[in-house]
Amino acid sequence: MLTLDRYITGIANRTIGVVLAALLTLISMFALFEELGESKVTYGLVEASAYIAKTLPRRIDELLAYSLFLGYLIALGRLAESNELTICRVSSMSPMRLGVSLAPSMLLWLAISFTVSEYIAPTTERIAEVDKMHAQFGDDALDQHGGLWLRDRRMFMRVRAIDEQGSIWGVSQYWLNEEDAMVESVTAEQGIYDPEQQAWVLREVTRIELQDASASRSDHASWVWQNPVTPRLLAAQAFLDPNKMSLADLYRQMEFARSQNLGVSEYELAFWTRVFKPLAYAGLALFAMSVVLGPLREVSMGVRLMFGIFAGLGFKYLQDLFAPAAIIFNIPAFIAILIPIAVYWGVALLLIRRNA
Repeated sequence: MLTLDRYITGIANRTIGVVLAALLTLISMFALFEELGESKVTYGLVEASAYIAKTLPRRIDELLAYSLFLGYLIALGRLAESNELTICRVSSMSPMRLGVSLAPSMLLWLAISFTVSEYIAPTTERIAEVDKMHAQFGDDALDQHGGLWLRDRRMFMRVRAIDEQGSIWGVSQYWLNEEDAMVESVTAEQGIYDPEQQAWVLREVTRIELQDASASRSDHASWVWQNPVTPRLLAAQAFLDPNKMSLADLYRQMEFARSQNLGVSEYELAFWTRVFKPLAYAGLALFAMSVVLGPLREVSMGVRLMFGIFAGLGFKYLQDLFAPAAIIFNIPAFIAILIPIAVYWGVALLLIRRNA
């Protein structure tokens, strides 16, 4: 059995690698055309190609689940066409035992996905987004996009720029009372975070207090703003979408959202998607095995490939359907992420039981 396990693992890994390379090439080409469609004089072929190259780790992570599913579908289909799968079944290899043979390859690609999504993609993605914005808009790229807005209970803050050291520039704060009337505004040229005090030191500060239809102004060389919001959290919000962040960054964003008494956020959805990724990988692998053993046992490779594409798209569409529903109807994020996974697990187990 160990020899058979190694044989199946080798075929699965090679097929998944080829599928991933093909999908990555296709998606990257379309992404390059899309980037070149952005009409900026300073953003041409060289800059767009560099952006695509730097975002390849994120694209690899996004495509791995579907590559795994298609790879298993094609690999098991080849075994079925050559009657090797029939020989495995005759030699008392049950569907569950076949799943065990697929487990090493699934764990390998899951480990690759985790390494890329947690340690490589967030860094390269942030560098790519910063370089792209600088190429398109220059040093005031963030300000050209309207700046970064942040809410902290009764305070709303706009930041015009963030540098590589984590300092913020062009700070504007607007403080509201319980009746949502503005009672104070603070502007500062620069803000530097002090990790020991968990506070920001604002420089060249102007404070305007509003009371009873009157305003008083005061200028300060520096002013301490007590707030645990770190430069890393601000930079992540400024340059990265939730699905491009690491688990650690997503957890920080979730904690901050909870401190603001916000409902289900995109950060929670991205966090639970990452947490339940092993279940999603296992469900897709099980589903690929179940359809090859059942409905697609004797069809051509083209039919299997077409079915795999539509089944993979169906999984993505289910995820895209329930994720917004969680935000709109305030459904717990982990339930919204588990529903599509449970559907594929349920269909796979039903087909395996029917064809066992």
